[in-house]
Amino acid sequence: MKQNVLIHTFLLIFTTNAFCSGFDIKTSSVIDQPGIEVLGEYNNSWYLIGFEKPGRVNEPPRYKLFKYAAGFPSAKTSAIYASFGEKTIYLKTAFINNKVSVFYGKCERWAEVQALCDSREGHKQIPIILRQDYDPNTLEPVGAARVVFNRDEVGFAASGIDIVESDDKSKTAILMKCYYKEHNYKIILTDNNYGQIYAKVFSLKSLKQYLTFGKLKVGNNGQLLIQAKTRDDIITLSQNATGARQIRHYFFSINENGNEPVVLTLNQPVEYGKFINEPVIALLNDGSLLIAYDILQEERSAVVKSILVSKYDVNFNLLGKKEVIPDQKFVSLAANYQEPKKENGLPYLEIQEVLPLEGAGFMLICEYNHTIENHDNPAFPLVKRCYLLTCRINDKMEIKDFHFMPKKQISSSISYAFSARAYRKGNDVFLFHNDDWEIDGEHGMDLQCTLLAANGAEPETQKIIHTSNDFFTSMKRLYPASDGKVLFTEEKLVDFESVSREVKLLEVTPK
Repeated sequence: MKQNVLIHTFLLIFTTNAFCSGFDIKTSSVIDQPGIEVLGEYNNSWYLIGFEKPGRVNEPPRYKLFKYAAGFPSAKTSAIYASFGEKTIYLKTAFINNKVSVFYGKCERWAEVQALCDSREGHKQIPIILRQDYDPNTLEPVGAARVVFNRDEVGFAASGIDIVESDDKSKTAILMKCYYKEHNYKIILTDNNYGQIYAKVFSLKSLKQYLTFGKLKVGNNGQLLIQAKTRDDIITLSQNATGARQIRHYFFSINENGNEPVVLTLNQPVEYGKFINEPVIALLNDGSLLIAYDILQEERSAVVKSILVSKYDVNFNLLGKKEVIPDQKFVSLAANYQEPKKENGLPYLEIQEVLPLEGAGFMLICEYNHTIENHDNPAFPLVKRCYLLTCRINDKMEIKDFHFMPKKQISSSISYAFSARAYRKGNDVFLFHNDDWEIDGEHGMDLQCTLLAANGAEPETQKIIHTSNDFFTSMKRLYPASDGKVLFTEEKLVDFESVSREVKLLEVTPK
């Protein structure tokens, strides 16, 4: 990719660049900020937080807030706020109780700085977490920063936080994860109209395991579902009959009142001869819980035999189970996209997303995801995402449609341009993805959208926009708005002082 000098501009230049009548497309100009985190939509505006450069504990960055009207006819920015101060580290920003809330960690003694900056992901030992709120209209601070987590009060140090929002944006849940050799964690649940519902500390001691937390989900009614598993980087108490350490997956269900969690455990193998990949969780719109995972051909194999989805009530009583087994026709199609050699079966197929539909229905979205050696440049492995598989399942756990979408994508540098993201309008699913392109051919890539209609009609794919020679639509996240709009970031790699990428916003509205 060409090296590019940062475009110094803040005036917004907008273009409408749709290639079909089914979408309205708006793009912003390049955002003049070295570090950017998109927050999403609030009251028909898009928000993001920008940092002047990546932060370090001994040199935290200054930052400011950005607000863009939907369609980008206007924009507003806050003042440049001072850094969080010495011995601090930025964590997350989210919309909570009608405020823009910025969270950051702090330690009081320089002796704790090294622990605060522990390079092992998930091992940061954060004794204090603070929250600074901002008015989403004026972008001005609301009061002073306040402590939301204190090791001395709760008896454990945090290793970071996760923040999620319910589908209707009425609830926000915050998980304060524990430092890797501690057994507690804290949950804060907020109703975004009425305020905090509860803030409670829960214990993992009865499990006799050191856990690492994965996904967190919150329902419209405040129900929480948390995924965790035994740590794979320290010795645990769990062993199988041969003495080898055994991976266990844990799932925690916490009701809207914050009662003691109900726990479900999955061991390896889950059944005789059935070994699983990383589970994916979802909270369905009827209030039930969903856990899905690939069943592998054998232990440590990459070949997928089937996909198992299980639906539970909030107490983990099983409501239904479905094993999705692709037929031989699909396996034959997939073999054409498994390079450099034709692997047997369905290797490297991963569940990427479970998209809840109306009621108890949902859609599985899976993708071939494989990393191979780059013989031309071993320091940069080749990432391959070569086809998509979607499966719609109704409230009776019946498969209603099953689709295969090929795409040959191989690259060593633009990994964020891969993958796919989906959202729904009613029970129609819009699956955004990039079209076929291979190494050194990325400048011909198009962003596309496949409509997977609720009535079971054949998928309809339309081109949305052609990438420029430098910008690529990121598929890391999709930011939906209540009126059907969705936001992506478009990014390019650069080499200019402290800047490593340039970002602009892409707004897509299906008509």
